[in-house]
Amino acid sequence: MADITGDTLIITCGVIIVIVVLAITFLRLRSAERRMHESSYKLRAYTDLLNAVTEINLAGGDSYKMDIAKKNLALTLNRLNLIASSGVLKSVNDLLDFLNEHKEKDFDTLRLHNILNTLVIEARRDLNPSHARRVEESKVRYRFFAPTRK
Repeated sequence: MADITGDTLIITCGVIIVIVVLAITFLRLRSAERRMHESSYKLRAYTDLLNAVTEINLAGGDSYKMDIAKKNLALTLNRLNLIASSGVLKSVNDLLDFLNEHKEKDFDTLRLHNILNTLVIEARRDLNPSHARRVEESKVRYRFFAPTRK
């Protein structure tokens, strides 16, 4: 009888250990899945922001295109206010200040590129910090299309 109780105890402990290991594995997988989903959503929002800035640059003197580009930028900013990191939000504020300063006149393309570079660096840090660090160490400078305004 004592052997049966000892065997039962060992089997019960084994089953409990297996259940705990499976539960921990499941929770870690769910957490990784959630982080991946959040990252893909942030990536889409950050891409939409850069696309909206490009649309503003391409609109030039066409008021219809400019209105659509501004609307796209506004809608993207609404999403970013909910999900972006503090570094990205600071860069977006710098970008908006810059765009508001130069509404109807020529602006410094180099300054715009510097702001967009900072924005991309912050977005990369938010999405994948280890990869962003390696890219930053390589001193890469990002390029953006910004035609001259007339």
